[in-house]
Amino acid sequence: MKLSIPWLLTVVAIIQADHRGSIDRRLLANTVDQSNPPPENLGDRSVYGNSSLFHVWRPKAHFIAPNGWMNDPMGLFQMKDGKFHAGYQSHPNYWGNISMGAAWSSDLVTWHDYNSWVDPRTLYPSQLYDITGVFDGSIILEGWNGYPTIIYTSVKNFPVGWNQAETEYTETQSLAYSTDSGHSWTKLDFPVNPIISNWPTGFNTTGFRDPYLFQSPRLSSVLSNSTHLTNATGDWFLTISGGVRPTEGGRLYLYRQAKPNDWVNWTFLGPIFGTAGNSSYSKWSGNYGFNYETCAVTRLNPSGKADDDGSDSTALDVLGLGTEAGRQDHELHWPLWVAGSMSLVASNGSVAFNREFSGVVDFGELYASVSFPAAGGRQILVGWTYEDEEGGEHVYQRGYQGAFSLFRDLFILVTKNVDPNSPGLHDVGSWGVRNGANGSTSVVTVGQRIVPEITKAYRSSSKVSNPKTMTYASGGSTPTYVPFATQPQGRFYAISATLDFEYAGNSTATDYPCAGFRVLASDKEYTDVYYDFANESFNVSRLHSSLITSYNNNTDYGPLRLWQLKDGKTGAITRQSLNVTIIVDNSILEVYVNDHFAITSRVYPWLSASIGAGFLSWGGGSGKVTVSNVELWDGLLNAWPDRPSDTITPLQYDGPLVPWNGT
Repeated sequence: MKLSIPWLLTVVAIIQADHRGSIDRRLLANTVDQSNPPPENLGDRSVYGNSSLFHVWRPKAHFIAPNGWMNDPMGLFQMKDGKFHAGYQSHPNYWGNISMGAAWSSDLVTWHDYNSWVDPRTLYPSQLYDITGVFDGSIILEGWNGYPTIIYTSVKNFPVGWNQAETEYTETQSLAYSTDSGHSWTKLDFPVNPIISNWPTGFNTTGFRDPYLFQSPRLSSVLSNSTHLTNATGDWFLTISGGVRPTEGGRLYLYRQAKPNDWVNWTFLGPIFGTAGNSSYSKWSGNYGFNYETCAVTRLNPSGKADDDGSDSTALDVLGLGTEAGRQDHELHWPLWVAGSMSLVASNGSVAFNREFSGVVDFGELYASVSFPAAGGRQILVGWTYEDEEGGEHVYQRGYQGAFSLFRDLFILVTKNVDPNSPGLHDVGSWGVRNGANGSTSVVTVGQRIVPEITKAYRSSSKVSNPKTMTYASGGSTPTYVPFATQPQGRFYAISATLDFEYAGNSTATDYPCAGFRVLASDKEYTDVYYDFANESFNVSRLHSSLITSYNNNTDYGPLRLWQLKDGKTGAITRQSLNVTIIVDNSILEVYVNDHFAITSRVYPWLSASIGAGFLSWGGGSGKVTVSNVELWDGLLNAWPDRPSDTITPLQYDGPLVPWNGT
């Protein structure tokens, strides 16, 4: 559960200042003038009122609430009929009285609200132990009496937060089950709920939330000789995210089901993973901050989810971590992963996670990522992409906040035939090195790619064109923009391409130009997406993305290395290609590179003319880069076919007697 209190208070103050909830009818009359620069006082509600800019930046091809506030994914699971259930932290008006909204899909592409788009909440505060909020939780298909079961964080009161004076019993874990495939949820009666109330013995914790339920044959195998120490024999495990006060760092608390089919009693096994406060593994790995949130545990191999007991030599155990207060921007959060192995602490029956390498899920405006198992040996991840503005200045005019990223398949990515003399191969980073019996060298890391259902649907629903192949060598310091011959007709499109930075043994890093694409472009607004070979970084430059200065315009970037490859027969050296997919869905810009690197950015061009796309390059010397296999998919699709085109519900102040109204 992601908390951003300053942002929250600003939003509530805006709503309290005008609680009449009227809609600015200029929106419905389609008279928002985007042919000229925005007025200087755009944030003034007398200029553009409640929800008047609802459609200006709203995505259409992503998972998004019908209106109002949404944040973390929760309650993700695949039902018996193969359909997917996706919950999300929801409140129709602003961040408060947090509930679970929900939708279902048969393909992870198009979605349908549970109950009604007018109010898709299915689990909400109703008891003294959760009256302040229903925070993140996870669902398993067959739990309490064989029904789909969620264990969620039940919040009783404020304050909540790693740097707040939170006390024990503020956040507890509670259970609910559904007899109607997720349309409604029945909570266990008090005092059975909450099922986990106490903080772990001996820990003054910075947080106690976001329970994650999972099965692990590997973990069961590790613990097979420890039941005499813990007396826990159940088949299910549960983690709760937190840390140790005041600044000792994050901890992931591990529990085991006391016995099979017992969903109420859980045995604490100790922290499975922890890091020092404000520490970092490497420049490739973000920062672990002071508190963990929205953690997940899985095991992956090159095919996807691994269900072995430790016998699969290609598999790695993987933790997902949301970390707080280890970053200067991006709401102070990192979405991270850690890969390694688990081992038994024989003295007390706890488990240690042995980190081999660590990396970043996404280098942009994405947080609270979580994964879940699916049929066919899949482990699927999704995260929350938040709006990126100063103090929520335009939430009143937009009428909504947040969306999901695209759904992504997780797996172990193996890059074979890496040159053993490749620069930086043995750096401490987000990869491991494997040496084959035949003398070959491979690099392994956690892989992620957009689920194929989405890419196939986007392409088939769009007008596809093929911009010509381009080759760049030396260029000036000013970027050169070459528009595609066929231009997109709106702000909903995708670009896929391959960039090859030609290998030459006598070349240096600065010999190669920066190369990539310009999107959402006009003469006055544009966003540049490119690879900087000299700095080994992939970048989304937002410096000129919007004429509206209250939206953040810093560059989203992350380190990305292209390995030298060596032919096993000839010994010839080449360089790894850079395969990139760019998804433009109005204000959401997602970039995926080489099946392991991702940046989710938020961009807010004002001018209606800011839709263009084309090639981009500058700098370099003798080195050449070729851009080939380019496709433009123009149009994408509507992910919510059942909703009306207008789902505006004006932001309103709930009143002083409603919990979590900001007063």
